[in-house]
Amino acid sequence: MRIRPSILHVAAGAMLLAAAGTSMAAPEPFSCPVQIPLTTQSLASAPAGWSATTAGSERTQHDLTNFAVNGGPVGSPNGEIFDKEEERKDGKGGATRTQSWNLQGMSGGFAVCSYFRTRVELARPLDGYSSCEVTYKRSKTSDFKIASASCR
Repeated sequence: MRIRPSILHVAAGAMLLAAAGTSMAAPEPFSCPVQIPLTTQSLASAPAGWSATTAGSERTQHDLTNFAVNGGPVGSPNGEIFDKEEERKDGKGGATRTQSWNLQGMSGGFAVCSYFRTRVELARPLDGYSSCEVTYKRSKTSDFKIASASCR
């Protein structure tokens, strides 16, 4: 005996699938913080005859200096090479360089944000994200510096 699904059953199944799809929405986009607060830096013990100081601690800013997509786990050297790079000149001697990663099919990866004058790295899981992008800017008189790094 063959059971034929009624229109009501088909419609109910479609509504369940639609509801399940909305509950698996993509995670919220995020960006690396452009700067992190000052870190505590100290030396456990100085060599004989020396004293340890933290030079320039009031002036040091921990600006974002590097962004990487890491295949995981955190701390491993499994960096992924960007999929695309574009550079646009601004007509004033400056330029913008953009690198992007396609994350389709990647699981267990992390975004890693690194900061100037510290070994602190911020890491965030990339499961559910589809792409990441880092933008560097350069003026006529400066080298490229990270302007933003984000994933969506």
